[in-house]
Amino acid sequence: MTLHAHDSHPKPHAKSQPEPQPAIDARTLRDAFGAFPSGVVAVAASVKGQLTGIAASSFTSVSIDPPLVSFSISTTSSTWPLLREAGRLGLSVLADHHDAVCRQLAGPREERFTGLPFKVTENGAVLLDEAVATYDCSVHEEVVAGDHVIVLLEVHEVGGGDGEHPLVFHRSAFAKLHRDDLDPARLDGRINGAEVDRGADHAPTAGTVDTDETVEIAASSEDAA
Repeated sequence: MTLHAHDSHPKPHAKSQPEPQPAIDARTLRDAFGAFPSGVVAVAASVKGQLTGIAASSFTSVSIDPPLVSFSISTTSSTWPLLREAGRLGLSVLADHHDAVCRQLAGPREERFTGLPFKVTENGAVLLDEAVATYDCSVHEEVVAGDHVIVLLEVHEVGGGDGEHPLVFHRSAFAKLHRDDLDPARLDGRINGAEVDRGADHAPTAGTVDTDETVEIAASSEDAA
């Protein structure tokens, strides 16, 4: 009688490859990005004696130590190759009456600063007079990310402008902040993985540790510039 050996370790069945997922429709993705409201900043400088600037809705704070902020710009931008040559860049947070200013900064390059009140620092940064806040920065690093470049900036000086409330950019249109039916108290918890700044009056005393473990909220920034 002939004996047939049986493999005690049968070969595993070949894993079926997952079907490729259809690409996200660009219009659908833009609409989803636009659902996240943001502010708008003017990024401007005097480059070789020429005023150059753009409007960006992708501004975000990055780090306190060292002081860093960022914004992103399309790889097809014709202004950024000129603007990045500046030794210093001025970032101005647009106020809620700056909707026309934003439209102007998004228009023809030669008309972007016509009639606008601004100052040029000794280092060439251009800052709008009526901004909510201003930042005097230099390029720290640039990271290519798909069809945009993330520009990381080192902050050298900050200032406050005459504007009180920021302009809001939402679903490709402008809006204003309304807080009438909201709790005006500062958030008592964590955001971006760190304790929310509660102001000087709530700073922990020396030798104490803040152990608040309330919900952490992850935040991101829309890039609709």
